[in-house]
Amino acid sequence: WQTLVGILMFRALYASGYIDNLLHGKDWHDCALWLPGMITFLMSSYAGSRALATLPLPVYFAMQNMVLVFKATADVILHGQQVTSLYSYFMLMISLMSALSIAKVDPHFDPDGYFWMCIHIVSLGCLESYTHFMQGKLKLRATDKLFSCYLYSFIVLAPSSYFLGDTLEAVGRFQYFYVSHFYVGCILSGVLGVLLNLCSVYLQELKTPSLMLDVWAVQAVAKILCSGVSLAFFDMTLTQTLVICLAINFLSSIGYIESSTHRRLQPNISFASMNNFDADVYSGDRLLGESRQYFKRQELQQDMIRLDLGS
Repeated sequence: WQTLVGILMFRALYASGYIDNLLHGKDWHDCALWLPGMITFLMSSYAGSRALATLPLPVYFAMQNMVLVFKATADVILHGQQVTSLYSYFMLMISLMSALSIAKVDPHFDPDGYFWMCIHIVSLGCLESYTHFMQGKLKLRATDKLFSCYLYSFIVLAPSSYFLGDTLEAVGRFQYFYVSHFYVGCILSGVLGVLLNLCSVYLQELKTPSLMLDVWAVQAVAKILCSGVSLAFFDMTLTQTLVICLAINFLSSIGYIESSTHRRLQPNISFASMNNFDADVYSGDRLLGESRQYFKRQELQQDMIRLDLGS
C-alpha cells in the first residue's frame, strides 16, 4: 500500500511541476549500480513495518538510534573516518548501552519484534553507508534514487506479499482489515512518508555551514516529539526504568549528532596542508635569500665600475 501510494504521489508531484522528470535520460548503468541501495531500502521498509507492528513507538524510535552506531562503525572501517572527539565516542556508547537496556527492561518484549528491528537497523545502516560510498559516483539525483527505491519495492512486494502469506494473514487475522479508517490511514501514511522523505532530501541539499541544518538532528528531535504524542493515542505500559532508559537514549543521540555536526563545521586542517604551508614558507625564504644575493652582486659590480672610472 505505502509503496504504491508513494509511486502515485511521485507521479502527481511530477504532473504538478513540483519535481522534475524522474529517471529521464538517465543511464541504466547508474540504475544498476544503485540496485544494492534499492534492496537495502526494501529490506529496511519491510523489516521496519514488521517491527513496528509489535513494538511501541518510543521503543521503536530508541532502537532505531542504533543506526548511528552502525554508521559510525562503517565510517571507521570502510572510509577511514574516526570518532576523534572523546565526547562523541562517550555519547555513542551511552546510546548503544541504553538501547540494549531498553530491550532488557521492556515490559512489552516480543522476540519477533526485536528480530525484525535488528534487520531494520542493519539494512538502514547499510543503506546509509552505501549512499555515502556512491556519493559523486552516480549521476542519479536524490529524487531519482528515492523514486527507484519505491518502484523496486512495489514490484517486489506486490507478488511476494501473497506468496509469503502476509495478504492471507491480514485477511484472516487483522481485525481492522474491513474498516474504512484502515485504508485511509494506509493512504495517508504513504503520502506523508513520501513528503517526509522529500523533506529529508531538501534538507540535505540545504545543509551548509551558514544554515547549520542536519537531517539527523531534525530526525532526532522529531522522534522525541512523536514518542510523546504517541502516548496519547496508543496504550503502552511505562515503567520508571524504561522511561529513564528512553530519555538517556534520546539525549545521548542528540548529543552525538550535535558534536558530529560541530566537528564537520570546523575548518579542516590536515597534515598535508601543513606540509604544503611549510613548503611554501621554505620556498618564500629561499626566494628572498636569492634576491638579497642578487642585489649584493649588483652593488659589488657598481663599486668595481666606480673604482675603474676613478683610476
